[in-house]
Amino acid sequence: MTELEKETIVACVGAAFTGIPAVLLVWWTWLRDQERVKVLKIIYNWPKLDGGEVMAKDETGTPTLGIIVRNLSLFPVRLNAAGFKVDLKVIELENLYLPLRLKKNPDTGSNRPNIPDDSEPAEIRTGESLRIDVRSLKDQTAVSQAINEACQRRKVSPEDLVQSRRVAALVALETGRQFTSMPFGKRICRSVSEPLASMKKRVREYLSAPTKK
Repeated sequence: MTELEKETIVACVGAAFTGIPAVLLVWWTWLRDQERVKVLKIIYNWPKLDGGEVMAKDETGTPTLGIIVRNLSLFPVRLNAAGFKVDLKVIELENLYLPLRLKKNPDTGSNRPNIPDDSEPAEIRTGESLRIDVRSLKDQTAVSQAINEACQRRKVSPEDLVQSRRVAALVALETGRQFTSMPFGKRICRSVSEPLASMKKRVREYLSAPTKK
């Protein structure tokens, strides 16, 4: 190996090790500025007297749902809207009942160990989670109606529907970004399968339609 070849190899190795920190810095800068939120769909269950659990339901017999939003960003985010996508229908919750954030009472002589925090309930701090319950009668009726309509259309029970990918939780942040509880892979598959299913339906209707003589 000539001296020129040795110098070339050393220069390449040095450039590679110099470039790695630069790549990491770019990646960290991108990660720092990204809103990253994890959304979970909650299906509430009640404990049974004889052990085990049973799915909680409303007055119409429809399973009750909720949402958990976890902030994975490196900065606080603010919730703007939340709802559900039931089959092909999106229901936005009109009344967001957010839990009251508490802090330790500085008054040691008080009989209230915790007092309300002054922070905004819709703000989710880094690493914290926020639970959203559907408590408004109007929202409960809208979600229940959408689930029952989808069950009739798909010929499935409400229990099977809410546990499937056809019911997903949706949230929107103040910046306008939207997140869903549906995994990325299933979103891709559904975006492909639904248009194909619609096209097959139209073809069947066309072929079954009586021809004009």
